Amino acid sequence: MHVCLLPTEILLHIFTIDIPIAKCYNWTPPASCAQLAVLARTCRKFKEPALDILWEHIAGFRPLISCLPEGVINIDRRGNLKLQRPLLAGEWGLIDQYARRVHSLTVTGSQLDMIDNHVMHLLMSAPSPTSLFQNLRSLCWYDGREHFFPLLCTFLGSTITSIQVGLVSRSPSFSKPALLASLKSRCPSIRKITLCVGDSAESSNATCQALSGLQELSHLHTGALSPRDFLRLASLPSLKSLCFTLNAQEVQSNSSPTIIPKLDEVQLTVLMQDVAVAEHFLRSVRLPSCRSARVYIAYDLSNHPGDQYDPLHIANFIDSLSECLSPALEKLHIELGLNLRYIRGDNPNRNYVFGFSAVTPLLPFNRLKELRLECICTSAINDTLLKTLVQSWPQLEQFYFGGGTHWVVPPSMTFTALVYLIQHCPRLHAVQMSFYATPVDYDNDPFFLKPLSVGMSPISDPPAVVYILLRLLPKLGYVDFLHWSNDYAPPPPPFEHLGDGWDAVNEILTSKNRHKLK
Repeated sequence: MHVCLLPTEILLHIFTIDIPIAKCYNWTPPASCAQLAVLARTCRKFKEPALDILWEHIAGFRPLISCLPEGVINIDRRGNLKLQRPLLAGEWGLIDQYARRVHSLTVTGSQLDMIDNHVMHLLMSAPSPTSLFQNLRSLCWYDGREHFFPLLCTFLGSTITSIQVGLVSRSPSFSKPALLASLKSRCPSIRKITLCVGDSAESSNATCQALSGLQELSHLHTGALSPRDFLRLASLPSLKSLCFTLNAQEVQSNSSPTIIPKLDEVQLTVLMQDVAVAEHFLRSVRLPSCRSARVYIAYDLSNHPGDQYDPLHIANFIDSLSECLSPALEKLHIELGLNLRYIRGDNPNRNYVFGFSAVTPLLPFNRLKELRLECICTSAINDTLLKTLVQSWPQLEQFYFGGGTHWVVPPSMTFTALVYLIQHCPRLHAVQMSFYATPVDYDNDPFFLKPLSVGMSPISDPPAVVYILLRLLPKLGYVDFLHWSNDYAPPPPPFEHLGDGWDAVNEILTSKNRHKLK
């Protein structure tokens, strides 16, 4: 073996590169597991690093239990695990050989249904001085049944730095608050928490009380929070990221804004019917260090099926959001969870068109790198107005502007708007916007943007459109667009050639067909 391959760190790096492992999902594909198993059996030098990677992420307990000899565990036709006898000392050593390598464990309700009480007690009675998984860093637990809480507590140890817990149950629980309250003592080094425990006021209060003592917590993803609970949690000394749903029923107006100095990322969910109330909350908070903000405006169609957004409310909401955030903002995403089925009618969505004044509060954010407003109707924004906008955002890298929804109000922008965008935002690498794709002559330097999404952009003369696109974007290989989604009615003018036109553009853009332009 070459001397360069002797260090274990180099082998770990090589094995990780050559074998696909979805670390963001704590999951190793079966094919990758088979490859790692082969490497572990190749030679002694490969064995340890290959086994470390193979066992780093596991889902459920079956992989570990399956390592035991025959006669210890019985697996029935449904895949359920049943303990036949107690484990011997040597068998515990076999379990420990692999369990100590596990850094990430995912457990779901269906996986818990596969084990009986004897297997559960076996997992809880490991002879290790700590727990079965001595080096566990990340735990994902998606089951709210209190019967399994003792097993969950077994895995909550001092090595845990990240935990995702789904404890939603239909009946009130006294064990959940106690479990959450124990996190401080059981997992003193925890830094990332994702909690799904319900959106009731009781759950919000219990969550806040349990987490307020976690001084090293840096990322928190939770459910409904009142403004008071938000301020309490956002003031944790190490917290950098907070994702929550606003409990608008408890919003109160403050005489002076509260400054949250260290929060770097915020994700806020608010119901559409609560947008006006949420404005007061945003105006009462200042986030001077925030670099990333994502807002999702959701709709409770079961209770308010006819409620869609009022552009005036959204404009006021954007204005209040601009007051809350600082000019240091780099990423802004405002998403509307609307359903066009409820707003289509004789008047083709014109009541939902955003005016230029709705976006002007965002002009001071001159450090923006990513702006995502793909769900709003931008048909009132013309080429000149877009030029004014993008001149204020010269560092844009991703620009999603009204091209993500099937609005049937014809756009006011043309190819000129795309040219302005390219001229004033040289760092762009992703664009989504709707405009009139009609042939016009341009004299502009080429720009090496590859992905382009045009939403509901009317089109005429596809070959001429391709010619212009390739002059502007010579490396463009495909144009993404929204197909007409209503099977019961034809697309209205000027969208009648939408699908055929852009399909023709993509056909010509393929390398074998570009010669047709000459």
